[in-house]
Amino acid sequence: MKITSKQYAQTLFELTQKKSESEVDGVIKKLAELLKKNRQLNLLSDIVKKFSEIWNKENGIVEAEVISRRELSESLQNETKEFVKNKYQAKEVHLKNKVDKNIKGGVIIKVGDEVLDGSVSRQLRELRKAMVK
Repeated sequence: MKITSKQYAQTLFELTQKKSESEVDGVIKKLAELLKKNRQLNLLSDIVKKFSEIWNKENGIVEAEVISRRELSESLQNETKEFVKNKYQAKEVHLKNKVDKNIKGGVIIKVGDEVLDGSVSRQLRELRKAMVK
């Protein structure tokens, strides 16, 4: 039976809980050896990604990407973090600001698979739909 990246990540998470740094290093070394032995080293990046997702979920951390026309000011970043923190009941928010010159204004916030589109373009489309009715 093949073990999935998610199963490896969940096991890694469980094995590293409340361990010292040297114990964690040992667990990671054994995982790498197991992956090499099973010719599954290609799963490593996916395992790391899944581990990060599990870690964040267990620790109340939300990663959000904010797409805007310009770099957000510090105050707008803080407001966005608070919005995301409240919406997702997170303890902590890691915010990444991506600049896209194609956005006329507003912001698009991506959290996991969810997209919150507050762009001017979307608002104009909604207004156009409402006027056509």
